[in-house]
Amino acid sequence: MAQDGRVVVAWLRRAVLGLERAVGEINSLNVFPVADADTGTNMLVTLRAAARAAEEADRSEGPHAVARATVAGAVSGARGNSGVIVSQIMRGVAAQLGADADLTADGLAQGLRSATDLVTSAVADPVEGTILSVLRGAADGAGAALAGGADLAGCARGAADSAFDALLRTRDQLDVNARAGVVDAGGRGLLVLLDALVEVTAGGASERPVFARQVAPHVHVDVDAQGEGTVGHHHGHDDPPRGPHADYEVMYLLPDAAEAAAHRLRDELQTFGDSVVVVAASDPDPVATWSVHTHTTEPGRAIQAGLAHGKLRSIAVNVLQEAAHGDTPLQALLDAPRAIVALVSGDGAAELFTEAGADVIRCDAGMTHAELLTALHRFEGREVLLMPNGALPTPELLAVAARSRESGVLVTLLPTSSMVQAIAALAVHDPDGPAADDTYSMAEAAAGARCGSVVAVTEDALTILGPCGPGDYLGMVGGEVVVLEEDQYSAGEALAELLLATGGDMVTVLLGDAGDGDFPDRVSAALRPDRPEVEVIGYRGGQAASVLEIGVE
Repeated sequence: MAQDGRVVVAWLRRAVLGLERAVGEINSLNVFPVADADTGTNMLVTLRAAARAAEEADRSEGPHAVARATVAGAVSGARGNSGVIVSQIMRGVAAQLGADADLTADGLAQGLRSATDLVTSAVADPVEGTILSVLRGAADGAGAALAGGADLAGCARGAADSAFDALLRTRDQLDVNARAGVVDAGGRGLLVLLDALVEVTAGGASERPVFARQVAPHVHVDVDAQGEGTVGHHHGHDDPPRGPHADYEVMYLLPDAAEAAAHRLRDELQTFGDSVVVVAASDPDPVATWSVHTHTTEPGRAIQAGLAHGKLRSIAVNVLQEAAHGDTPLQALLDAPRAIVALVSGDGAAELFTEAGADVIRCDAGMTHAELLTALHRFEGREVLLMPNGALPTPELLAVAARSRESGVLVTLLPTSSMVQAIAALAVHDPDGPAADDTYSMAEAAAGARCGSVVAVTEDALTILGPCGPGDYLGMVGGEVVVLEEDQYSAGEALAELLLATGGDMVTVLLGDAGDGDFPDRVSAALRPDRPEVEVIGYRGGQAASVLEIGVE
């Protein structure tokens, strides 16, 4: 019997709960490809993003939108190598769902087989004894159950039990697993995902043992020059050796790229990186959004490689640090005090952001990456969600984030290119919620706020709209001139109309030092006849660089 999209949503919810319970166990098993104890965390963050997107799609559009939203949420929210792989597992299964996201026994078996193919093709250097081996076992188990006439619940149980058997084998398939006495961490996380489906479809899943990292003797053979072997025993759990390119983890999204471009990017990343994974959110037709992951000693070069194929989104650079046995990085992250930090210009803006709960770093006279690095030192031992607000270019921000993490400040960059975008992000900030959820919500709010600014012309110049000089005002969006007017009112009103052209019901105006305090009321009056639903809110920011900033949500 088929199960509709709401069962898919229930499956994702149950999987999130299961990963929340098992995340510490999974992290403790993480020895490959880098023993940084974050596999469980990464899978949890990815599944949370997928579940959130699926729930929202089901609520707002109905079951028919669940499949697409699940994959989009998983790909855009994927964290780490394991998260990217999970996104492709969801893509494989989602491709087999019916018009109302109904899931059948045949669809599950076909979906797991498709997911195996997707993951195998996406991983630049597939290795046995990893999540790929466990996924293949799950696909075989579901296929065998289907061939025996099983229904959806039976196929789910067949997949989970076969995945469990495959998971046990990973202890011997991969040498670093054997030395550490562990099963594969990603495979353990996949088993949680499959058991969650069994719980939803059959009412209960098999009891699984808790896998713990063990100190086990490891038999090794030393071969001398004559080819004679000497058997010895090695006790303990040495951390696996790093690859030659494994100091940083780089992730980003590459939208609107053809499959050939993605393949060229993957090939290039392999020349100076490890753990390269390039996956799509959908079948390219002819383009798709691609999630890119690599470990490398050259994060800037990895980003430049992506930029050669288009604009990038959601760029993240993390320092790879091997965790000592027994560390619980997720719990430490959840327990550590979290700071929301904004780079701000203007007294009014500083007061506004402080009242909203942000820590403020002033950048009225500009900001260098060295100054920002110094300013972030006071947050040592804390997680920082940083809203840069256009104060520094992306490469410099990435360098600051990486250096800060090395010195004990865990910096996550939020995609705010202006203070009005940061205001939108702060509006959904939940200081008591999980950091990953808070980051996702704030980033989504910032990305959904279209913004621009009005600046006064100080010298003669030629723009795309014609010549300008002192006394003129330019409306700017993303560094491009889109409005040229002789007074700030006309420029601001024209800019607001452009930003509202694709929709929106709220306009936020942040008045600069030279901005007229009546401007928000004038904009509201100008919009009222044709757009009575639009609300205009004005704040006195006091920034010197712009006459005003405008954001539309």
